[in-house]
Amino acid sequence: MSHFVELLNVSKNFTLDSGAEIRALKDINLKIESDNVVALLGPSGSGKSTCLRLMSGLLAPTAGQVLANGQSLEGPNFDAALVFQQFALFPWETVFRNIEMALKPLRLTEKEGRERVKKAIDLVGLEGFEEAYPRELAGGMKQRVGIARALVMQRPLLFLDEPFSSLDVLTADTLRTEMINIWQAKNTAVKTMVLVTHNIIEAVYMARRILIMSSNPGVIRAEVINDLPYPRDEQTPGFRRMVNRIHELIAETLIPDQPVGAGLSSAPTKITREPPIEPMPAVQIGAVIGLIETISDQGGPADIFELSQKIEKDYGSTLYMVKAAELLDLVDTPKHLVILTELGRKFSEGDINARKRILHELFGGLKIVQLTTNLLRAEESLRIPIETLETRVAEWLPNENPHEIVETLVAWGRFAEYFGYNDDAKELYLDVGQEAT
Repeated sequence: MSHFVELLNVSKNFTLDSGAEIRALKDINLKIESDNVVALLGPSGSGKSTCLRLMSGLLAPTAGQVLANGQSLEGPNFDAALVFQQFALFPWETVFRNIEMALKPLRLTEKEGRERVKKAIDLVGLEGFEEAYPRELAGGMKQRVGIARALVMQRPLLFLDEPFSSLDVLTADTLRTEMINIWQAKNTAVKTMVLVTHNIIEAVYMARRILIMSSNPGVIRAEVINDLPYPRDEQTPGFRRMVNRIHELIAETLIPDQPVGAGLSSAPTKITREPPIEPMPAVQIGAVIGLIETISDQGGPADIFELSQKIEKDYGSTLYMVKAAELLDLVDTPKHLVILTELGRKFSEGDINARKRILHELFGGLKIVQLTTNLLRAEESLRIPIETLETRVAEWLPNENPHEIVETLVAWGRFAEYFGYNDDAKELYLDVGQEAT
């Protein structure tokens, strides 16, 4: 089986506006082969779209190598076409012209171009909309234009970057089925599809090979071969077993039962290690409170998957909320269950002031909060510029986005009445009961 594209020990760093450098991907090894549907599955920030852009030649790796058909990829990958999450249509052009414009670099004759466009329109069910403008189309129809624009290029690789995430459930379901039908029919140039998604059911429905990614930095944690026959039915026992298996793999990755390094040795040691600096999930404290209330209302342990359905969040977002609650010692997470701790129960039962007192204590126990407090206490004014804190966070947590960490730190700190922030001066200060100015 031939390899269309390969990532060999690929890492990718990005430099933020602040000058801080973060590593989005680390040591990725990945082979995309012919006659397959591959899903890159993981939460936001795990580097899924970055992988796709590296394979399409839109980005160059910081380290490692990208190969296309065995040759080093320099510039665009002309074997690949890309369907974006956002429709990226020209609003002043008709459906026909939006699709046709993808062919400009190919220098086809007018007749060849029109024949290709007509075939693509027929494949995705856009007949009758050739003269419509994007403003006249619903979201699903706009994405059909995006898919047709990719198909018209007649490339063997089709990259799908969360193409259904902004659509309603029924429209998304329809397009997933149609994309699998197009691939199976083998009447297009498409040999392999690579799908970026955070939706487990979508990955199980479409993909034969599922790569599970985690973040900070992005790595491939597990690979699952999905041999369920097409067409796939979400209600069948095999489908549900596959979904549950992937739930467990993701939960083990993001909220392991033991901290990294725990249980490696029972031998005594004289070395006293500093507690680690905990990366703070970019989650609003209000979302964490809502999660605690939902678990409390349930009256017992909550299954993470069922919890995500109940709060109407995708599985990855729910895991980050749970991770934030666990960081604050409000929940425990044995396997894929979420259980309130004693403090979590007290928190759920308390009024707003009781909750603030509990959170003040728990928040102050985090290493990153203690380090930030030390920075503030070193200043006579008990204040520091927010840029200074971002610089220090980039040093403490080099694989994290310091801006996101600081935003979360400020938001949680304000609620806990631990830190204050003056946006006019762009300064963080220690909340010691002073009057706001």
